[in-house]
Amino acid sequence: MKATPITPACNFETVSAPDVLSGLNTLNGRYGQGIIVQPPGDGPDKPLNWAIQEIITAADAPTKEERERLSTDAMLNSRRALACLVDWYLERDLINRCKNPPSDAKRKARCLVSRGIIDELTSRVLERAISERNQVEHRYLVPLLETAEDVVELLRRTISAIRSQSEPSHAPWIFGSFLHSLGSSEKGPYAEFHGWTQPLLVLWRFGHRPWVGIVIPEGSSKAAVRRAFLDETGPEELIEILSVADLKYGRPSFLTDIKSAGVLAKTMSLCEA
Repeated sequence: MKATPITPACNFETVSAPDVLSGLNTLNGRYGQGIIVQPPGDGPDKPLNWAIQEIITAADAPTKEERERLSTDAMLNSRRALACLVDWYLERDLINRCKNPPSDAKRKARCLVSRGIIDELTSRVLERAISERNQVEHRYLVPLLETAEDVVELLRRTISAIRSQSEPSHAPWIFGSFLHSLGSSEKGPYAEFHGWTQPLLVLWRFGHRPWVGIVIPEGSSKAAVRRAFLDETGPEELIEILSVADLKYGRPSFLTDIKSAGVLAKTMSLCEA
């Protein structure tokens, strides 16, 4: 017999990020859901491919001027690829939506270290590679071909290693489980809610004010939502919450596209402003 859908009712309370972390430390669970997020702009692959082609062509350039131009472009494009990848991770985890988000390369790298995406050694290597690129972009110096080759190859291998360590398109969303169904039809995605079963940690990315919070069931249809808005939460506070959630729940067991996730979010009655 097919379960009858439930329309849940949620009561919202605004709390601080430490309150959310304190509540999370009392929870235990498994599973969770993630969302597939697209990269910023055209993504990192295009400028990285340009850089590789430019540095290959530079080695056989007929003139010194052409070699210098291609070497310069290759370094700039490889750095653009890395910068795009870093911003993709910050968007994935909504760190860029926090209060006082990281705006310079050093703070962004620190966030990636804290999230376990890169380690201290990789961070230092990248900083040195970036400093070579800064000589080109900010001091208007033409790089040697050998220097450009080293930087492009280093960044190519580093970007590949980072992405294999942590997929930038797989964004955290719900930690824990509840009863629901999700599917698609000719009219698009649909969702049905069938009841709360355990407390959840939610990283809410819909609407103009993202938040992180805990959903506490009060029966199968009612729940209290204790949430901290990200524009009032520091990046370090959010990273600590996500790190604890990763340890407790592991990686999401299910991924969905952003449109389907939005339909489910509405069905969960978590869309109150």
